[in-house]
Amino acid sequence: MWICDPFATRRRILKEYRKVQAHITIHPQCWRSETFRAHKRVCAAMGENYVNFPEFEFWFARFSRGDFNLDYDRRSDPKARSFTDLPLEIFNKIGENLHLDTKMQLRDVCKDIRFQVDNWDLKLAEISYSSADVWKVKRTPGYGAAYVGKFHQDENNRYSSGYYQNLISFVMNILKLPKLQVEKLTIHRQDEYWEKLIKRLDESNRKLPVKNVEFPDCYHSSKIDLHFLVPGVLEEIKMFPVDPKRRELYDFVESEQCQSAKMVHIESWTAASRFPLDILYNCPRFTLYLYGPADGLKSRFLKNLMKYGEVQKCVLYLSKYRAGQSQIMKYFNEPEAMVPDFPLLRRYPIPGTNEYYEIEYREEFEIPEGIEIPEGIEIPEEYKVSFREEFVRFERKP
Repeated sequence: MWICDPFATRRRILKEYRKVQAHITIHPQCWRSETFRAHKRVCAAMGENYVNFPEFEFWFARFSRGDFNLDYDRRSDPKARSFTDLPLEIFNKIGENLHLDTKMQLRDVCKDIRFQVDNWDLKLAEISYSSADVWKVKRTPGYGAAYVGKFHQDENNRYSSGYYQNLISFVMNILKLPKLQVEKLTIHRQDEYWEKLIKRLDESNRKLPVKNVEFPDCYHSSKIDLHFLVPGVLEEIKMFPVDPKRRELYDFVESEQCQSAKMVHIESWTAASRFPLDILYNCPRFTLYLYGPADGLKSRFLKNLMKYGEVQKCVLYLSKYRAGQSQIMKYFNEPEAMVPDFPLLRRYPIPGTNEYYEIEYREEFEIPEGIEIPEGIEIPEEYKVSFREEFVRFERKP
């Protein structure tokens, strides 16, 4: 195998420099472009691996300074500084101003940079999954949204347009960041491609630190999978089941994530008579909106919560935009539960404890634009008809 003589290489570089020396002297701003073109000419003549560009550039720079000593020993060069040698505070400052996709590309440069990127605090306002074709990742605050494309097609085609041709890797890089914090996760569909991503997440032994999760489109199934979320971080869960199945709702309520959440919001157009209300006896904190008034049925549900349930707090919506006021409080007229001066409040002592259940009826209104009601004046009924929202607050208190 032929080995290139370093002195012969340096002499060849000097020969190229002599060709452009006059031009560089007159036009010093062209130094780098002339160096680049000279390197291409040498490699075209001598072979692509004859000399790498950093070595070529080093000698070109020495010659341009008037130093033509070819015996210089490069082993005495000071250690070249790299991007990773930047002070940590400067490196972190750079990270604060990078777009999310740029940060993920930077993470893949080398292990040293990945270690530093992984120590950045990444806060996301929202990750939204609609389908395999539509994702949305939004930084917080003020970085806008990054829309990304398909991950089930062209996954291994590096010639696909855009950085996101391998979307599942892009998303996984985000989800596996050790200091990731996600304010909200919205899952429109739990389809096969979503399950594919969760499977990869499980294989990495990673759970997502998400504060709020929402399932807005539960048309196809009421099955809600939360196992990939960190229970202690998850605060609110929102779901909108169209036709909730008893077993699926039971599994959801019994999950560790549901049991530890600060509040579970369930809104369904299912009639109260068809909704498996007894499943919620073991849901510690929830709000529930069901279709139709059904004051009698809902009052029995509240009484059963006191009798059988482990509920700490519940908000039960009675109606929206109903003309007639709910009569649900007439089902709670026991004298011992009445609270003086508070006609819409009831308190039921819990036997064997110093605690009690508190039930309070509330209604809220939206006053039409252009209508002003003086402070202290009761809102006229004609303004309440189309804007009333009624609910009962149920809470266990010490």
